Amino acid sequence: MFIRVAPFLIVLFIGLNSCTKENGNVVISNQNQKEQLSLFRTDTFSLITRTIREDSLPGNNLSYALLGELNDPVLGKSKASLFAKMNIIEPENNFPNTREPDSAILYIPLVEGLNFYGNRGSSQHLRIYPLSETITGNVYYQKQSVQYHQSNASDYFGSLYLQKIDSIGYRKTKMALKPGLIVKLSKEFARSLMQMPADAYKNNEGLAKYFKGVAIIPENDELLPGEGGHAVFDISNTQSIDSRAKILLYYNDTATFVFGFYGKSASVNNGQTGPYPPQIVEQLANPKGHFTTTYIQALCGLKTQIEIPYLLNLIAKGNIGINKAELYLYTNNIRNATYYAPPRMNIFQPNSKTGKRNKFIADALESLSNYGGLYNETGHYYKFVITRHLQNILNAKALNGEDINYGLFFALPSDNPVIGARTGIDHKKTRLIITYTKPN
Repeated sequence: MFIRVAPFLIVLFIGLNSCTKENGNVVISNQNQKEQLSLFRTDTFSLITRTIREDSLPGNNLSYALLGELNDPVLGKSKASLFAKMNIIEPENNFPNTREPDSAILYIPLVEGLNFYGNRGSSQHLRIYPLSETITGNVYYQKQSVQYHQSNASDYFGSLYLQKIDSIGYRKTKMALKPGLIVKLSKEFARSLMQMPADAYKNNEGLAKYFKGVAIIPENDELLPGEGGHAVFDISNTQSIDSRAKILLYYNDTATFVFGFYGKSASVNNGQTGPYPPQIVEQLANPKGHFTTTYIQALCGLKTQIEIPYLLNLIAKGNIGINKAELYLYTNNIRNATYYAPPRMNIFQPNSKTGKRNKFIADALESLSNYGGLYNETGHYYKFVITRHLQNILNAKALNGEDINYGLFFALPSDNPVIGARTGIDHKKTRLIITYTKPN
């Protein structure tokens, strides 16, 4: 059998109303005219788009951790807090827990490269508390908080962006540190670390009884619009004692005891967003409305819902084969050097018609590189290949009578990259480009 395909270009323009048979058809040798396949283009689709609240996103087991508070001129306030379990790096069987500490230093390295979102020059206020609740190995979500003691709090005032650090003392030598967050803990906090029962310094099980970890909470009630930002920190690196996140407890002039961060499974990012400005409140209050500008926000904030209500009209006279389907989503003019468009986005399939939970579409599971989602800096758009996803919807209806046309969610990934970003989408420019074939 011989198949020949002529060149073609199929473009679906949102809002127009026509269905055109293309001249370039698929020709199958030795078949009569009725059995040939024809290429078609269609522009009968309308998209319904709106901003909705993001559902539960994972807060632990992430590559990195977000920290900081942002007062976005467009979307308002968002806050990233961190809760982290600690561990013992070098156990001590005879720790001198009756002595007074000299001091205690908290250090968390910043992630190099894409490591800040917002106003880099803003000063922020962080409060560090000891946890009162144990972080388990369970899944945590970004809307979950972990309980902490209000006592023994420590304060940090300063920038979260590329804070340069000189070397600090470590026993009788110096320890070089990469740029990051460094906080001198309060005397009360240091004393609580120094004077725990002896078994707290012997192993992680003993430590967990008396020191469950730290809570780092931004408290910036007076941030003006355009101030603040979210930094990305590495709490999982254990390559060396120099490079890892830790608390250094100093005593006896030159002695140092080091508490490490347990790792990403026991470090929880908490996100808080809002209150929102009127244009967002309006969309959230109209779950069936259509809006030509929608928004996406990190920290379990906002995502965009996209409905394709007339998709099943394609198979009104029988099933078809989709050759390729591409979705283009263009950012609007709220992007700038400070609030840049996220480098990568995701398209998800809702689990149900009315639910907010979702899963990856089939195209993403098949090939992430082909699926797309990377931001095109020149054209200011995100492109996704959704061929297999749309074909699955048509097949379910044509073959099984099942309607799984639940639409799409356009959202920020919670990981890879970890970023406290936001963006807006101009749906006057949104394009769906489809090619499909069906028998004559």
